[in-house]
Amino acid sequence: MKESIINKTGPEPIYVQVQNWMRGNISSGIWKANEKIPSESDLADKLQISRGSLKQAIKQLVDEGVLLQIHGKGTFVKGKQLESPVAERLISTAESLLESGNEFTTHVVSVERVAASQVVAEVLNMQEGNQVYRLQRIRYLEEIPVMYLENYLSCERFPDLDRVDFESETLFSIMEQQYNSKIHWGKRSFVAEGATKSKAELLQIEKGTPIILLEQVTYSDQSEPLEYSKVWIRSDQMKLTSILRRT
Repeated sequence: MKESIINKTGPEPIYVQVQNWMRGNISSGIWKANEKIPSESDLADKLQISRGSLKQAIKQLVDEGVLLQIHGKGTFVKGKQLESPVAERLISTAESLLESGNEFTTHVVSVERVAASQVVAEVLNMQEGNQVYRLQRIRYLEEIPVMYLENYLSCERFPDLDRVDFESETLFSIMEQQYNSKIHWGKRSFVAEGATKSKAELLQIEKGTPIILLEQVTYSDQSEPLEYSKVWIRSDQMKLTSILRRT
């Protein structure tokens, strides 16, 4: 009979012993950042404990921010929260991730021609109902979705945008290099909100989870609006930083 890792007759509660054992696996590198840990049934069998005690231990570590549960995928060791300078410099989220050396993947949800809504038309200085491209993407670090992006651009100014491979190309580089539309300045706003059902499904989080909405309009050197974007960011995975100087 194999020796149990957990002392069931000692004074320390079982779930606390499980937490300490899990923390040890993480600190020693047995379980690495962003790595999926074994299933609850496998862990319960290995530790010879009930699923209830195991769930209690995992819930506590999730609440502490040590572990991360993704619906339908399992439980992961939470990596270091990323810092992004998008609050201080006009760079895209992709450029920010590239600068920080983080490998990411992009899943294109859709690139479609739609009629500009009143809001989009006002922002892009066009008539309501004019054709715009709506680009929808999700960015992943490892297997974890960290942000969902919607971008709106004029079909007239950026023809054939739906032919671009946005899983390997960044929007800003395409705008500047292929369409000769140099981005000169931009305006950003940030809002904290609870994830709607649709956003929660895209970001693989619970409905109502706090997320950050970043809205941005980029402009040419002639102050012509080029692109309007809305980016929903998982605040448990990324924080926005800003360096300010008093003059």
